[in-house]
Amino acid sequence: MNWMETLLGGLVAVLAAVLALGAALLLLLHLTRAADSRRVQRMREQLLCFISGEAQACRMKSRIYEMLEPGGAVDALSGIRGIRSPRGLIAITETAGELTGAALEKLQKEAGGEWYGEYLRELFEGVDEEAMALGVKLIGALKLKSYTADVVTQIYCCRTTVQMQHIGMLTLCMLGAERDIIALCRDHTIASLLSFRTLEEIFSIYTGDLKKLCRKLITTASDPYIRRTCIKTIGEKRYEDLGDLVLPHLLQGHINTRIDAARALGQIRFEEAYLPILESAQDPRWEMRAVVATALGAFGADKNTEPLVGLLCDKEWWVRYRAAESLTTVCDTERLLRRVEETHDRFAGEMMRFALDQAALIRGEAA
Repeated sequence: MNWMETLLGGLVAVLAAVLALGAALLLLLHLTRAADSRRVQRMREQLLCFISGEAQACRMKSRIYEMLEPGGAVDALSGIRGIRSPRGLIAITETAGELTGAALEKLQKEAGGEWYGEYLRELFEGVDEEAMALGVKLIGALKLKSYTADVVTQIYCCRTTVQMQHIGMLTLCMLGAERDIIALCRDHTIASLLSFRTLEEIFSIYTGDLKKLCRKLITTASDPYIRRTCIKTIGEKRYEDLGDLVLPHLLQGHINTRIDAARALGQIRFEEAYLPILESAQDPRWEMRAVVATALGAFGADKNTEPLVGLLCDKEWWVRYRAAESLTTVCDTERLLRRVEETHDRFAGEMMRFALDQAALIRGEAA
């Protein structure tokens, strides 16, 4: 039992030492609380930073702002203690998101300069993937285009890491690095781990020519999610002259890609797609039929009243709802309601009246 008593005694001694250190730090903070001297205040800040990482980050952000002020107390990033660290990367990145104009330009110059650049190069040559990701994120936030090649290298080196793929592609889009984005998207050795929704987010902040990017990737990207992202972007941005690149994806391919293509082609009212979309009103997948109901409305509800009334009688609620939405734009509402009554489908009639009431309410609010 002697060895156990010795071990317990040692643990008690260590715990007592830790508690004593904490008590001493708290006592010192208490003693300096009322002090006004700059030196004592700085000592207090350092003690807070020692205890709290969050306090250290706030202190670094405060010092960055001092650097950005004309005649500020800090001349450069090199004058900020601990700025060359993962926490410093976060502080600079967060501050960059709050700046515009001359202040942002000054921070770009400092972070992209030789002193901080030396730290970034050491970071990218290391093995800490989390710190590397923070460095890549900083490059995007400050749009440091001279580091584009380093971002691409990190994506290739960490090709199986979701975080690096996400932040890396996001940064390249913020840099508007068209050539590198296209090369990565076409490279089948880069197994994309990103979801469709994530890719939508990434492409939405692209600073270059988005139409040109979609034109180049819609048929050549190795990842189907990237092709679907291009299709959806073409529809949402109304790139009407790219409809011929979307049409093949409606005629063949995976069902989700066909659905995206039908939606996009309806949004841009691509006439060559009208008949294939009309035929898809009989598709066995209700998701396709729902998209077709919206697309036919885009081509003109008066022109497509009959197929839309057919979809209004669909067994799936969402298909009926989308068909009713499209039919609210019909010119002769009374004639439409008589046609719906002729179907003897109670659910179709209820849905149509609901959609008309909803449309009237929206128009009233707009007025």
